[in-house]
Order: sequence, then structure tokens, then C-alpha cells
Amino acid sequence: MRPPALLLAGLLVGSAPQLAGQMPCPATALLDSAWTRYRAGAIPAADSAFTRALRVCPGDIAATVGLGYTALRAGRLQAAAARFDTALAADSLLVDALVGRGLVAWRRGDPSAARDAMGRVRRLDPDNATALQLLARLAAEPPVTTRPPLILPDTLVYHVRAAGDRFERRTAAGWAPFYLKGVNLGAALPGRFPSEFPDSTTYAAWIAEMAAMGANVVRVYTIHPPRFYQALLAHNTAHPARPLHVVHGVWAELPPDDDYRDDVWEAEFLAEVRRVVDLVHGRADIAARPGHAAGAYTADVSPWIAAYLVGREWEPFSVAGFNRLRPADTVWTGQYVRVAGGTPMDAWLGRAIDAMVAYETETYRTQRPVGYTNWPTLDPMVHPTEATGAEELAFRTGVGETDAAATREYDNDVVALDVTLLRPTPAFPAGVFAAFHVYPYYPDFLVLDPEYGRAESSLGPSSYFGYLRDLKAHHRGVPVLIAEYGIPTSRGISHVHPQGWHHGGHDEADMAAIGVRLTREIAEAEMAGGILFAWIDEWFKGNWLVSEYELPHDRNRLWLNRLDPEQMYGVVAMEPVPPVPGATVEQRRTGWARVPPLYTGPVGTLRAAADAADLWLSIEPRGRVTELYVGFDVVDSARGDRRWPHPSAPPVPVGLEFVLAIRGDTVRLLVDPPYAATPVTPVSPVVARPLVVPSIATPPPGLFHGRWEQHAPRPVTPRANADGRYERLRVVTNRSRFGRDGTEYAGFGYERGMLRAGVRPDDDWERAGAVIEVRIPWMLLNVTDPSSRHALGDAEPTRREGDVALSRIPGIRIVGAVQRPDGRWVSWPATGAPVALFSWPTWEEPVWRARRRPLYEAIRDTWAELGDPPGEISR
Repeated sequence: MRPPALLLAGLLVGSAPQLAGQMPCPATALLDSAWTRYRAGAIPAADSAFTRALRVCPGDIAATVGLGYTALRAGRLQAAAARFDTALAADSLLVDALVGRGLVAWRRGDPSAARDAMGRVRRLDPDNATALQLLARLAAEPPVTTRPPLILPDTLVYHVRAAGDRFERRTAAGWAPFYLKGVNLGAALPGRFPSEFPDSTTYAAWIAEMAAMGANVVRVYTIHPPRFYQALLAHNTAHPARPLHVVHGVWAELPPDDDYRDDVWEAEFLAEVRRVVDLVHGRADIAARPGHAAGAYTADVSPWIAAYLVGREWEPFSVAGFNRLRPADTVWTGQYVRVAGGTPMDAWLGRAIDAMVAYETETYRTQRPVGYTNWPTLDPMVHPTEATGAEELAFRTGVGETDAAATREYDNDVVALDVTLLRPTPAFPAGVFAAFHVYPYYPDFLVLDPEYGRAESSLGPSSYFGYLRDLKAHHRGVPVLIAEYGIPTSRGISHVHPQGWHHGGHDEADMAAIGVRLTREIAEAEMAGGILFAWIDEWFKGNWLVSEYELPHDRNRLWLNRLDPEQMYGVVAMEPVPPVPGATVEQRRTGWARVPPLYTGPVGTLRAAADAADLWLSIEPRGRVTELYVGFDVVDSARGDRRWPHPSAPPVPVGLEFVLAIRGDTVRLLVDPPYAATPVTPVSPVVARPLVVPSIATPPPGLFHGRWEQHAPRPVTPRANADGRYERLRVVTNRSRFGRDGTEYAGFGYERGMLRAGVRPDDDWERAGAVIEVRIPWMLLNVTDPSSRHALGDAEPTRREGDVALSRIPGIRIVGAVQRPDGRWVSWPATGAPVALFSWPTWEEPVWRARRRPLYEAIRDTWAELGDPPGEISR
């Protein structure tokens, strides 16, 4: 289907696109001539002129986009897509290139990708005529689906089966062991909601990269658009000996009132089950639904669907609630799966799996192993170090804590799900399996259990290996798939681990080394496979320690919070394009020189820049320095502290909420106490009692332990003062808790305001000669959304998110002070001079780039050593 002429003739009638910061091309006359010829329909002449312009100005964005449009008009869709992708790699907000990408998708018969591209165009340019016309046309066109007749096999077909403790795969030579090595795919690109899926080119590239990494499986949690399955089919058809299989999920939200047998909820869940089965066979037409993928699914990828996974990490309160609601429903006797002696939730999961197997068997005469998602919180073992909430409350009140209150944490050992209670009948030879999300740092029983702590793998002491061994012992005779595992490389930490495998706080080299260690221990513990979390960083996610201040919540997808571990698990980093180019401070000197200084003169030069993750500073003091301060007035210059932390330092012309203190090789951010978002206070026991303090082999910065309380989110606003008293930025990661026998375990926390030195992408500061470059994550400064310039506080204009007040700020006022070796202080600004306001543009589309982390090569090499089942699928 060719687009009508009006959709192309009206394009690019203004000036040619140019990347911000790109030098003007000296071939301006050539470009003007090229666009004139293009609009006149002289496509070969326009193509020739654009090509000459690109020779004169290599990399010119306008010429690149122009060649994309001439290729599109000539029907050379692959060449057009490549040109538009090149332009978008340089500037992801380039509307003309996005329009071209949407037109390419439409010409390729991919209306879903066309809608996505044009939707992005409309967010950037609401009145774009081409986007409006194409979106209207797509809305008016009914889908046309052509499929061959369904021909059923003569006998039941299953390519993969659960066989004892492992999976097996049917090959031309018979059944062979099939150890699953894979990656979890969440597909939300920066700036996107999870229901805004990438285009077909991105899917195809990802699938090829996963396969090159050595993965034999990719796990998806929910239904993706048709283009994902088309890309998978194309890849596997081209690589029949080494296809990429899929573990396909069936997503579910929690039911109303925790009733999984609610008629409406269960009917919709079972409809989703049927949709998943139909689409993998290429026989689903899914209507548009808010928050879900839709379209005509014609790609039959069923030969490569290794297994199905039903559900999610079910919340323990919901499972317990259902068990109380239907106490008599503990048995399920189905044609394919039977459950006896379990809980109502065990029985319901058996019922759900039975329904899925029945539908695929009876409709397509095909089966594959089916399991459900589980996690340590609902594992079937008993953990002595993990008291329930009720038990802990009783312990605390029993020792005289009159203000003891229930914790804000899940009960992590109060209810269980046990897949060994699911018995496949002879009619279901593909079988069932267990699937667990297991990370080394949570729940606390993985950290505190003494038996796990004494465990050793062939690689050394490992509480993680101890837990895996325990998990396998319970599930002997059933394949156990570790369906999620990994370590994030976030700046922030949300849980501390004895071996140093914390929930965050790692550089990328450590991330790779720990990822390899976990991968090897999963195999050594006789699991049936491991699926690494995750393929890409996803900015929309949130972790308990920081998400309550990622406000407004619907905008956290627009910026990267380096304090949030959930956002930074990716094998592929999705990171903002730095505001100053270069890999080191030395390489960035030229770029910084182009940034207008906030201050310059006898004290030195101070510059600032911003991206979607950090506030950047370039500090170049003149002369020798003993101590250096940079102060930040975030929300209201009339409030905050008017003194520096040093008693002899001069007064400050504005009230400060934060101070960056640099002394030698120590760089830390300090906060004025009224503006502390996460204040921590020690808890003194009413009566003296012992406290077990686990040892931490690799402590994070400023580790502290004991009985500590961290306040729940609350209104945070500065107060006017001049006391010069600032606090370190500390957070509690592991709360103090009780075991079931009354043993009390210390809590842990760390100083997250201590900045890490180095030249790696995940470091915070670097020195080169007299220049100190610092990156401060936005949330450390209580900026809750840099894309709209919101920060904590009640300065006008104000909005409220629950109990938390937010201020829309014009920017951040920045000042500085330098102490010389003779004790003398000099300041930015000079006495009587104006205070610099650093502001940055807001955005609705972040500018970002993708980059493979070292984890990619490390896991690739490890998987290669673990081996891979040979042979093409026997059809």
C-alpha cells in the first residue's frame, strides 16, 4: 500500500533539520536546492544533491534525513529506515526523522509501529499534518488478516518437556537436555510507558543481539505487538539450528477483594490465557485495549515457545486473603492437572494451568511445559529467621516497646505456594515446572539464615547458593527455573548483602562479575535454567526506597533515577546522552569550554549542565585549595541555611538546602536537616537485649548498623536558619527485625551522599589537574522530576502528591566557597554580585542512547562454557 502523494509532498516545507550543537553545513546552497527539487517531485535530482551535500558535510543531519525521504519515495524502504535511524541516533527528538520512520513502518505493512512513531511525533509537534493524516487513515482502515487454513497434526505435538529435574528438547536425534539460558525482556524505552512498545527494527535487533550473546530463550511477561513475533519468526527461520525460544507469560492484575474465583476477573484472565495461546500460533486478532498490545497476529512461532508462565509475583496478602475466603477449595481434579492437599491458591493455580493446557491441546493438538511465577516470599520452605508481622509485633510489645507498630513490609514467610502439589496426568506429557525469581539480597532470610550463610559453592561462600540448594531439595523431581536473577548497577542501594552482592551500588565491572557468579551457581545448584533480569534499563520502574519521591509518578519514565535499583538492571544501558561529549574529564574539556560559566574570575570557574539523570558541575578553582564547597538553593532563597558547614566560612547570600563538600579525595553531599527527605533516627530499646549483627564483607559507603528507624514519606520543606549544621544523607536499607525464636537482628543503612570517584559511566566525580567534574543524581537534591523541574517543598507554585508538597522551580541557585591553605576564604559570587541561577529546559521526550554493558560479554562467555543443546527442532 503506497501512501498518497499529499502525505509526502507536504513534508519539510520549513528549514532543514539540524542537530542541536551541530555546526552549520557550508553546503547550504546544495541543501536548499535538494529540498526544492524534492518538493517539486524531482526525486533522482534531489537524491543526487543530498548525496553531494553529505560528501561536503559528513554526518550532516539535514542531508541524512533528505536521503531517507528520497529513498522512501523510490521505494527503497530498508535504505530509508537506515537513514532515519542514523538521524534519530544523533537526535531522538528529530520530528522529520520520526515522521519518516512512521511512513516506512506504514509502507512495510506495520500499522502498529506506524501508530507508535506518529504518536511520538504528535507529542513533540501536536499539529504535524503528516502525523494527523496518517493516524486518521490508520484509524479508518479495518485490519485485513489472511491466514492459511489450520491443519492439525495427527498426534499430540510437544517440542519441549519437563523430564525429572530438567527440561528436554526434541531434536532430530531424539530428546536432548535443554538447559535454559536467557534474558527477561521488558520493552519500555526511555520516555515510554510499559504499554508503548518498540518498533519492529528494534525488536529484530534485540533478538539478534540476544542470540549472539548465547541466549537460547527470551522471557516475555505479557503479550507484545505482532511485530515482536514476526521478528522472532524471521530470526528463527534464518537460524534453524540455533533458534531463540520463548518462555511466554500470562500477565494478571490482582482480583477484587483477593477473590481469584470472581466471575468477571477469572473470565478475563482465562480470555488472556486463550489470547496468548492463539497468538503464538499466529491465529489471534486482538482488539485495542488500554495498556495492552493489539493487532493481527499471523506469525506462527509455536515451535519455539519453550514454556508458559502463568501470573506474576503474587503478593502474600492477596494469596492469604484468597485462602481465607475459600478455605474449602483445596482440590482440583482436571483432565491435565490435578491438585490435592494444598491451599485454595494451589488449587486455583492448578485450575488455571489445566485450562491453558486444555485449550492448546484441544485447539491445536500441541503442548508445552506450564508453570506459574513464584518468588522466595511464597516458597514452600519455613525460614526461622523470618518472623511474621504479627509475631514481630508481639516480640516488640513483649519487651516494652509501647509504640511498636506494624512494619511497612510484606510478610515474607506467612503463606506458601507449592508446585510439587500439581500433578500432570498422562494426558499432559509436557509436564509442569517450578519458576522462581531469586535475587541474593532479599528477602532477609536469604541474608540472615545461618545455614545459608555457611553454604559454599565451588566458587566460595555463598548464601545465595545455600538458598538455591534448599529450594532444589524441596522440588526434587521437578525442573526449577530461576526465571529472574541479577544485580543492578544503580548509584543507590536498597538492601545490603553479606557477600557484598547488594541491591545496587555496583560499578559495571562488579555487576558483570557478580552476574557471572550467580549464573554459575544456578547451574551448580542443579536448576533447570536461569533467565537474567533484564535486557534493558527501564526508567518507568520504581523501588520501595525511592519511588515514593519519584513525583509526579506518571513522569518517572521521562528521567533516569540513578538512586533507583529497579531502573538499572539492563544488559543494555539506556542512559541519557551526556550534556558534554567525551569519555573522561580531559576529553570533555573542549565541550565544557562551550558551556557559559556560572562564575569566572579570581576564585576560578564554575559551570553547570544537565541531562535526564544528573546535575553536572565543572569546578576549576584557581590556586591551591584546602576545602571547597558548592551550595544549592533548590526551592526558596529566603529559606534554608545561610551559613556554610565550616564555622570560619563567610555568610551565604541565599538559603542553602544542600552543600557539596570537597576535601582531598572525599566528596560528599550534605543536607540542611529540615530538608532531609529520608531522616533516620536511632531506636533505643526499653530494656537491654542482645542484637545479632551479621558481618558485611564488602560494606557500602558509610555503613551503619543497629536499631534504626527511617521515617515514612512526609511533607519536606526548608526552614530559614543560619546555624551551619548539615547532616549526611543516610538511608536505612535493611530494617532491624526478629526471628521466629525471638532473636533480634540488626538493621543496616549507608551514606548515599558519599560520591564515588572514577572515570566509569557509573561513577560520580573525576579529577583532571585543577578541574573537578561532579555528577549529582537529581534525587539526591530532592528534585523529584527534572523533566518538569519539580522538587520537594511548598514554594509557589505548588502541587500535592498525597501528603507530599512539590514546587515547580525555575532552576537551582548555585554558590560556592573556597578555602586557601592560609585559612582565607573566597566565594562565588563575589560580595554584592548576583547569585547564579542554573536552569535547564524541560522535556517531554528524553534524549538517550543505548550501550552494551560489560555484563553482555561476561554472560556470553559464561553461557558458552555451560554448553548448549545441539540440533534443529524435529517438527
